[in-house]
Amino acid sequence: LLLGLLAGPLGAAGQQGRDMAGVPPEIENPRLLGIHKEPAHTALMPYGNLEEALKGNRKASSRCLLLNGTWKFHWASWPQKRPADFYKPGYDVSRWDDITVPSNWQVQGYGTPFYSNFNYTFQKDFPRVMSTPPANFTAFRERNPVGSYRRNFTLPENWQGQRVFLSFEGVDAGFFVWINGHKAGYSVNSRNVAEFDVTDYVRPGNNIVAVEVYQYTVGSYLEDQDMWRLSGIFRSVYLWSAPAEHIRDFRIKTAFDSHYRNADLVVDAHVKNYGKKPLAERTLDIKLYKGQHAVAGVAATAKVPALQPGEEQTVQVSIPVKAPEKWTAETPELYTTVLQLGDEILSSATGFREVKISGRSLLVNG
Repeated sequence: LLLGLLAGPLGAAGQQGRDMAGVPPEIENPRLLGIHKEPAHTALMPYGNLEEALKGNRKASSRCLLLNGTWKFHWASWPQKRPADFYKPGYDVSRWDDITVPSNWQVQGYGTPFYSNFNYTFQKDFPRVMSTPPANFTAFRERNPVGSYRRNFTLPENWQGQRVFLSFEGVDAGFFVWINGHKAGYSVNSRNVAEFDVTDYVRPGNNIVAVEVYQYTVGSYLEDQDMWRLSGIFRSVYLWSAPAEHIRDFRIKTAFDSHYRNADLVVDAHVKNYGKKPLAERTLDIKLYKGQHAVAGVAATAKVPALQPGEEQTVQVSIPVKAPEKWTAETPELYTTVLQLGDEILSSATGFREVKISGRSLLVNG
C-alpha cells in the first residue's frame, strides 16, 4: 500500500536528469534508518551525584557536555556542490560562516523555506529524492540542499575510561556524522533522538565533530506533513559519558491496589556491558524520593548477573509503597525514582496514577 501510494506516474521518467555522481546512496535507501545508531530508549542521563539526580536537569549534569552554540557552516544547493572532504581535520573552515545550533538554516538566511499542507516539495519518485521536478519547483534549482557543520570541543578529563555517547535530539532530514575524521554514523527520522557510541573516536583534549545534513532523504516521504519545511540541526546536541556497565534503558510503572490506596513501584532496568571485558555480578539499588528526602521504607536492591562483552540483561524490581500521593491534573504530585549501579546514577520523575477506560468512562485513579 505504501509503495503504491508513493509511486507516482512518472516512474522511470522521473529519473531523467538525475545526476547522482558523488551523492551518498544511503539517502535514497528505504531499508536504512541509520548506521551505528544506538537502540532507542527512554530519555535518560547519568548524573555525577545524588544532588544532580534529584534536580533531574539532564543537560546540566556533570556527565553531559552540551554542544549547542556557534558552529562553522557551509550551505550548498545541490549535494554535488558540497565540500565533500570538510570532515577531515586538515580541512580549513575558518572562512566559513557561523551558525547557531540549534536552528533551521532557512531562518538563518540559507535556502528557501517551504510551506505545504499536502504535496511533496520535491519530485515524487519513490524512493528517490534527486529526480528532476517541474521547473516551477524551488527544488528544480535547490535540488537537495546540504548543510555542512563543524565545531571543536574539549573532552572533560574525568571522562577517561568512560563510554562516550553523542546525541542529536532533532535533525531535519538526514545526516552523517564524523569525529576527528572518523565516520561515526548516519541517521534519518527527524523528530527522534539519534545517538552514537563515539568512544573509539574521541581523544583527550581537543576534538572535531563534523555533521553533513541533507534536506531530503527517503524518510522525507513519510515526513511530508502540514507544516513549514525547515532544515538543519534544530534541537540540542550533546555528549555524555557512562561506565562500561550502563543502564541502557529503564521503565517505571505504578500499580494501585483495588482501593487505590497503596501501590507498587515497578522498575525494569536494561543493563548492558559496553566494555571489552566480562563484568562480575553487581547490585542495582532503587530508592524513591519526595523532594530531597528519601521516602521511608521505599527502597530495594536487585542482582545484575555477570555480563559478557556486549551482553544485555533485564532486571525487574517491585517495591510496595504505602498511601502515595496520587498524580492528577489538578494535583500533579511527583516523586523521583533514583537508580544506582556502581558509580552510575540515573533518575526519573515519577507520578502515581492509573488511567483506564471502563465502559464509556475514562477513569483516572479509579
